[in-house]
Amino acid sequence: MEVPPSSLSVAAPVQAPVADVPATGAACLNCGAPLGAAYCGACGQRSVDLGESTWQTIREAFSDAFDLDGRVLRTVRALKTPGQLTLEFVRGRRMPYVGPLKIFLFAGAALTTTWILTRGIDMHYYGFTLKGSSSQYIDNVVRGSLTGCVAVGFGSWVLTRGRRRLLDEMVFALHVVAALLLLVAAVVWLGTAWKLIWGTAAAVPSGVPALPFLLYLPSLVPGLAYVAAADRRVHGGAWWVAIPRVLIFTTLALAVIWAVLFMSPA
Repeated sequence: MEVPPSSLSVAAPVQAPVADVPATGAACLNCGAPLGAAYCGACGQRSVDLGESTWQTIREAFSDAFDLDGRVLRTVRALKTPGQLTLEFVRGRRMPYVGPLKIFLFAGAALTTTWILTRGIDMHYYGFTLKGSSSQYIDNVVRGSLTGCVAVGFGSWVLTRGRRRLLDEMVFALHVVAALLLLVAAVVWLGTAWKLIWGTAAAVPSGVPALPFLLYLPSLVPGLAYVAAADRRVHGGAWWVAIPRVLIFTTLALAVIWAVLFMSPA
């Protein structure tokens, strides 16, 4: 029996769920562009509700400051893998991480803060007064680390025959030097813990090596290994190519830093 066409049931078209968007006419309070989501598509500012409670505002402020999944900790985690942060930057994935210059400044601040907090323990351990003010030390760290970044970036660019932009090599240098500054800060804290255990240098048994041979000089090995691994990850090639390349531009960087800090007129 043939069914009349009029009796056929036609299913209604399924409509995709409509995402929640701000009311028509809503505009970004920062740049005035129309809002179509929780964040402005023009300037990136989050949609701000001026009528939200004080408690909600305080909660959001603390969440932004102490978010364990925030950009700072995500950047530090990426920095632990040599070269990963530079590759992420070069590939264009920059929003999830702190910028290269910011992480470099953060590492420099961590090192200078470490020195300021531990200098009193050093004076007690060695039994003498450290010369130089905090401002002089900070000035040396800033000049030395910036000079090192330029030398590493330019040296890497020359040794790799300009396969990447000079700007990308400078980003590589900022990331590498930031990691080394954090390593130095960690080594200083380890040395400080050693000094606290013994109290003074005279209390250390005679058969135990001095700190420069026990801790400071051996820490050069993981530092150079980190730079070599970062160079190999970013530029490719075999280890036997990466290691001599790293030794060349790090030696150049150390020579330039030495000239800037100790041979330039006061």
